[in-house]
Amino acid sequence: MKARRRIGLLGLGALLALQAGCLRPDPKAVLLNRLQGAAKLATVKFTFNKIIWGEKEKRLFLKLQNATFLALTRVEITAGIDLSRIKSGDVVLDGRRIRLKVPPVEVVAYAFPFEKIEVDRNYTASRFLNPIRIEDVEELLRQADADVRRSLPFLGLEKRTTDNTRALLVRILKKFGFDQVEIEFTPAVPLSFRSYE
Repeated sequence: MKARRRIGLLGLGALLALQAGCLRPDPKAVLLNRLQGAAKLATVKFTFNKIIWGEKEKRLFLKLQNATFLALTRVEITAGIDLSRIKSGDVVLDGRRIRLKVPPVEVVAYAFPFEKIEVDRNYTASRFLNPIRIEDVEELLRQADADVRRSLPFLGLEKRTTDNTRALLVRILKKFGFDQVEIEFTPAVPLSFRSYE
């Protein structure tokens, strides 16, 4: 009987020693690791058509007829949040309530694919002594690309990305057992191409 007690006490002592030696992981660190593991959370992909139009004027003693160029192309932009940039200070846990500050929206992928350019042969015309050369087309494409980049803040890309990211993160965090989820986005002015360039 005494032997059983000793074995039982030794077993209980060993269990307590093991439990004392095993630290429970910090819930904030676990959550932070899971969020950072998602790295790039691309939430919005915009695809739209862009019209490329240009005229080329030339004078040789007198004004020649203008050469014209018209094409339609597709632009694809994907914006998202880099969750790997969330720091420990960006996560505040209060019981079943969480407050999360996420990095700014940035352009994750940008494509202006050459193979998607459709030249309108009915409108595009080289004129006598005033042809549309490949250099002219390249310059028009460069201007169209710059125009798309300038118009990024006006496309609603940032708002749609923050709305989609908020909805997704709320769903994920509620699955982790949080009742109240507050998400704050770091503002980005202008919309960043950091990951792309």
